[in-house]
Amino acid sequence: MTIVRNLPGQLILAHAPWLTGAALIICIIACASAGLALLFAGQLAGLLTVLVGAAIPLSIFALAVKRDQAIFDGIAGTVTLQRRTLFAYRCAVHPLHIVRRAEIEELSDTTRPTLTFHDRTPPYPLVEAFSTSAATARATETINDWLRTARRQEAS
Repeated sequence: MTIVRNLPGQLILAHAPWLTGAALIICIIACASAGLALLFAGQLAGLLTVLVGAAIPLSIFALAVKRDQAIFDGIAGTVTLQRRTLFAYRCAVHPLHIVRRAEIEELSDTTRPTLTFHDRTPPYPLVEAFSTSAATARATETINDWLRTARRQEAS
């Protein structure tokens, strides 16, 4: 996750897989172009190329390319967790005081940041995909540092 804003009253982290999205869009355009060229040349195989060659990457794009955002708002006392795909938008707002901390979830050699809560709310992965990036550790440390600072200010 990328740290978009880190202020005493607000922390915003975001993750958008731009490279994956761009690669899929290039694949969609290439397959559609090749299929249309075949169609204009009078070959019906071009229709199959357009339908399959563009539809499969488009469906992968629609399902797999997700924009995740976490907004920690010390003034409102909330954490807003947003996840957006091409066709869906999910948003969950939790009181900031039930957030215990950010942790790193591991799977083999990959990690992802998760939020844990004081109540019965299950841990929430801030990003659905696991990664080998060091950004996971930076995001987790930043969240925990911000939460510590916000709690100290709240207690004062």
